[in-house]
Amino acid sequence: MRILITALIALAVGCITAGILLFAVNRKIAPLNRDYALKELIVSANAVTKHVDNLSEQLLSQLSGFCSIVADDRDFAMKLIVEQDYSAQEVTDIAGKYIRAMGFDFLEVTDKKYRILSSGHFPASAGNKATGKSMLPDKAATFIDDNVKGTEVLALQAKIPFTCADVPLYAIGGINVNAAFLAELRPHDGVRILLKQGNEIAGMDDIETMSEIKDNTIIINDKTLLATSLTLSWAGEGDKPEIILLMEQPADFSILDLI
Repeated sequence: MRILITALIALAVGCITAGILLFAVNRKIAPLNRDYALKELIVSANAVTKHVDNLSEQLLSQLSGFCSIVADDRDFAMKLIVEQDYSAQEVTDIAGKYIRAMGFDFLEVTDKKYRILSSGHFPASAGNKATGKSMLPDKAATFIDDNVKGTEVLALQAKIPFTCADVPLYAIGGINVNAAFLAELRPHDGVRILLKQGNEIAGMDDIETMSEIKDNTIIINDKTLLATSLTLSWAGEGDKPEIILLMEQPADFSILDLI
C-alpha cells in the first residue's frame, strides 16, 4: 500500500511539474512569435528602402544620359541659343522624343529660371514656369507633388543642371508614385504596403479608420496589424509622404496544440 501511495504521489508531482513547465513554455511562445514577425517586418522595411535607393540611382543615371543627349544636339542648340526660337519643334519636342524610351512619366527641360522649354508629359506647358521644381535638390531623387493638367500627383523626380553651348539648363524627370510603384516595392506576399500623405492613403481600399503606429502595432478598421513606417525624402510644402508596411499578427499558438 505504501508503495502504491508513493507511486501516486510521485505521479501527481510529475503531472504538476509538467503542467508548470508547459504553462511556462506556452507563455514564452507568443512573444517569440511576435518578435520573429517583427524582425521579418524590419528586414522587409530595409528591402523597401534599398529598392527606393536603387530606383533613385537609376533615375539619376538615365537623366544624366538625357542631359548629354540634349547638350550634344546641334539642332536644339541652334534654335534655342543662336536663333532664340523657343517655340521651334527642335526645342519643344526634345523631351517628348525620349520620355517613353527612358521609362519616365515626367521629363522636362527648363532654363535657369525654370521656364519650361520642352515637356514630354505635358507638351502644352512649354513657356510656362515649372512651379515648385526649384525646391528639388540638384542631382538627388526626391519625392514631390507635381501638377499635370490640373491634377496633383505624387512623383519621384530628380533635377540635374547642365549646359548646352555654355547656356545653363535643367533636366527634370521622374516617375509617378502610383499603385504600380507600390506593387514594385512590395518585398513579398506577406507584406502589404500603403502610402500615406496627410489624410490620403493609397494601397488599400475601404479604409474607414486607421490609428497611429504604436509599438509596431496599428489598428485599421478595428483589425490589429503589425506595422512600421518609412519617411520619404521630400521637396515641397504640406504633408510629407510616408510608406507604411503591414503584416498580419502571428496566429495564437499553444504548446497544448501539440498534445
